[in-house]
Amino acid sequence: MPHSAGGRHPTPNDTAPLAASPRPVRAPPCALRAPDYHSAHVQDLYESLGVRRDASAEELKKAYRRLTRQYHPDRNPGDKAAEEKFKVASSAYDVLGDPERRKLYDEFGDVSLTQGFDADRAREYRKAQARYSGFRGDNLFANMGEARSTSFDDLLSRLFGGGFNQAQAPVRPGHDIRGEITVSFIDALHGVSVPLRLEGEQTKTLDVRVPPGMSDGATLRLRGQGGAGNPPGDILLTVHVKPHPRIERDGIDLRMPVPVTALEAYRGGPIDVPTPWGPVTVKLPAGSQSGQALRLRGRGVRPQGKPDGDMLLTLEIKLPKPGDARLIDLLTELQGNENPREGLEP
Repeated sequence: MPHSAGGRHPTPNDTAPLAASPRPVRAPPCALRAPDYHSAHVQDLYESLGVRRDASAEELKKAYRRLTRQYHPDRNPGDKAAEEKFKVASSAYDVLGDPERRKLYDEFGDVSLTQGFDADRAREYRKAQARYSGFRGDNLFANMGEARSTSFDDLLSRLFGGGFNQAQAPVRPGHDIRGEITVSFIDALHGVSVPLRLEGEQTKTLDVRVPPGMSDGATLRLRGQGGAGNPPGDILLTVHVKPHPRIERDGIDLRMPVPVTALEAYRGGPIDVPTPWGPVTVKLPAGSQSGQALRLRGRGVRPQGKPDGDMLLTLEIKLPKPGDARLIDLLTELQGNENPREGLEP
């Protein structure tokens, strides 16, 4: 489930001109709340997402994305109401976004969310409803607003006075929890450690390692850190990489424009260029043109266990500020009768 307020703060600044950031870098803590099923008066999961019960999987996803964008803590800092709506929408989609869990929820309601829930046992006990006093209506598990805060066996104990064997309860695997973190462009290249706070019955902090070369939208899996069960579920983190003001990623290659003076371009020779991996001295060919590309091998993305990418530098010739009459005379003399547009066809 996506992390809550304070979770997606910027990691070390990446707006400085290509200075290589230290590694590893510890980013400010992120908070990831486990699905919250502890309210005594719970809202229907479909109502939480604002969709009909017959909504398609795509409609559920669109509603979930719309609500989490609208109420995300990063967009509503300090707004507890928005934070709660964000958590409710995320918890609802955690169930309804899983076809099997949605099917059970449609059949049993909130009781299907209890830990250790067994659909077959629930159906048998529901058939036995008529043999017990105090139950009315068609659904044995109706109006069980507290069902989300207990285990399935505890719930049946309260309903049937312990008329079943808890030792026979099957152990079910824990559910996965989805979340997201944001790192800077430079941190994504070098790798970064992100403290991740999980808030539930017990609050704990995990040290999440984002490996070097992580791309925007990729998923990190933290095995065994999700919902309780046997085996326990995982945490799935979507990694968002903030764009850099000058560098773009193209697969495992990096692209960056490099300004040069007219003299440097015409004369050629060495120039110093800052890169994410440290400064590099580049030799410009004499007569270089704007838009010309130079390749720095091995200076691109460096993913673990894979070949390094390259860095492609695109030259941008920067002319002096206008108004210098002497410079105009010199350039006029230099140009002579040359016409760079000669031979162009419309």
